[in-house]
Amino acid sequence: MNRIKILRMKNKLKQQELSKIINVSQASLSGYESGKYEPDNKTLLNLAAFFGVTTDYLLGKDSVPDPPGTSKKIPVLRSLRAEVSAESAKDVVGYEEISGEMAKQGDFFAIKMHGDSMEPRIQDGDTVIVQNRSMVETGDIAVVSIRGDEATVKKIAKYESGITLIPYNPKYELLSFSAEELTRLPVVILGKAVQLRGKC
Repeated sequence: MNRIKILRMKNKLKQQELSKIINVSQASLSGYESGKYEPDNKTLLNLAAFFGVTTDYLLGKDSVPDPPGTSKKIPVLRSLRAEVSAESAKDVVGYEEISGEMAKQGDFFAIKMHGDSMEPRIQDGDTVIVQNRSMVETGDIAVVSIRGDEATVKKIAKYESGITLIPYNPKYELLSFSAEELTRLPVVILGKAVQLRGKC
């Protein structure tokens, strides 16, 4: 059975109720549950945040998690550089809690969004929950460090010849890097966005 449907039923929600919570039509939710098509990134992030799981889990890429345990606090960073780990970063601006269920799926940190390059889907001031990993797929939203500078959050498109970082806001240009530039600059994937938590 589709994991979105399992989580919805586990939480005793009707399709109509969940569709309103994540701001999609009931027909769209039905399509996600039947496997007819996949939710877009914004919907995946909203579902992951609501159910306390990762986007990979919703898509069936992670193994079924153990029963939920004690929640875990992770640092929220104002910025992040490739040479500084989430745990040792000096600019921690707070902490977010993730479920025990999510914590068992890997290592996580959070980053506070600055700027409007990912609007309207991700707003300035939103907090993005990130799974610490260096490998992502085309279509994922990732935290990326370029030339060792402050990391940026962008949608990823991968090619044999390199990678392109895609902003949602059309006023910003695409950033493309060849395979040679990925190593020379370098361009480093720091993690994959798995939840979006709106600013208070």
